[in-house]
Amino acid sequence: MFLTECKQAAIYTTDDVYLCDAAVSHIEEDSAILTVNKFNTNVLLTEAHVTFFDSSKGLVTYSCELTEFQKSMRTATTDLLFTRCTAIEQLSVMQRRNDIKVSVNIPVTLTAKIQGKTSSDIAATIWNISAGGIFFTSHQQFREGDTVDFNFFHPDLPSITLHVEILRIQEHRHLRKIIGSAIKDTELIGYGCRFTHLPSRAESQIRNYVFRQDLIHRRWISSLD
Repeated sequence: MFLTECKQAAIYTTDDVYLCDAAVSHIEEDSAILTVNKFNTNVLLTEAHVTFFDSSKGLVTYSCELTEFQKSMRTATTDLLFTRCTAIEQLSVMQRRNDIKVSVNIPVTLTAKIQGKTSSDIAATIWNISAGGIFFTSHQQFREGDTVDFNFFHPDLPSITLHVEILRIQEHRHLRKIIGSAIKDTELIGYGCRFTHLPSRAESQIRNYVFRQDLIHRRWISSLD
């Protein structure tokens, strides 16, 4: 089967110009059903490159044939159109989502146990996130092995309570490439962390978020060409 577990995709021309996003369903041996917003149908072609987010395989791009366009079904918010996508040739496979980080700038409030005492309301900023963990900065000093908790809020996600373990500490002088102009705050310390006790539902939400942000970045890069 050409896909294992996939719910989202992005459709490109055969010259790799981004067209639109699609939901993925009814996966078979060499095909799947793509669902797109009706307003995007005028840009679709019968031949396309489709990048699938497969939670097991990663970002997999195929040369595809789009057929069996079906009449749109109206939902409460939009009109949808369905098409069968048949994989002709695999073009590339990018690394799995837990290996890919996306840059963000998200303020969070941490709770941590420091020297046996619970401290809350610790200000921090997340600068990148992957399915495996995060990198954040804070004025608070932590040690490797410390664990912190926080509620992750983002418009693309429901609120998720996450737990991370600090794996490495990055001093201020090494932060410029990650935090840009925030480097002016000389008291900031960087921390690379891995998620712990991550429920499967939360992991799936983070993977989908990382996928979406990565696609947005790839689209922006494509627009510069």
